[in-house]
Amino acid sequence: MKQQQRGLKFWLLNIDVAIASLAMCILVALTFAGVIFRYILGSPFAWIEEVQAALIVWVIFGAAGAAFRTANHAAIEVFYEFFPKAMKVVVNILILVISVVTLAFLGYLSIKYMNVFKTSGRTTAVLHMSYIMIYSIVPLSCVWQIFNFILVNFLHYSEQETIEAITDEEFEEAKHE
Repeated sequence: MKQQQRGLKFWLLNIDVAIASLAMCILVALTFAGVIFRYILGSPFAWIEEVQAALIVWVIFGAAGAAFRTANHAAIEVFYEFFPKAMKVVVNILILVISVVTLAFLGYLSIKYMNVFKTSGRTTAVLHMSYIMIYSIVPLSCVWQIFNFILVNFLHYSEQETIEAITDEEFEEAKHE
């Protein structure tokens, strides 16, 4: 049971990585195929730009939560390291407030933006994909980024803990699957 819970936790925490990875694989494959069809076969895909733009949105916003979790987001720590411990606490709270407010505002605006698309019925020019489908990842990603920010900075979760929690037996089992 404990192993199942650990596996479920791993998959829940990494669903964003799976989404971004899948979108990136599709993006690379389509781009490669597009180059071949355009330059070698002389028959370009008319719709490829629309799909590439949508996939880029999904890659970026899909992986944004993982960037917080793995400390791969932009940070300027030079001055922060010189602060006394009490000041670091104040700065951390300030960073939390600014990050949460900014992400919440971005999520809110993206929902308003999608409502405009819903009201107008606007779709892409070639494939007639709904812009709601393309941008639906944005508010979800904002919530996921806030969760990951709190998880890492205040609950002190680290990706290394997940790696260290995997036993040698589980590692060997996963290697043979």
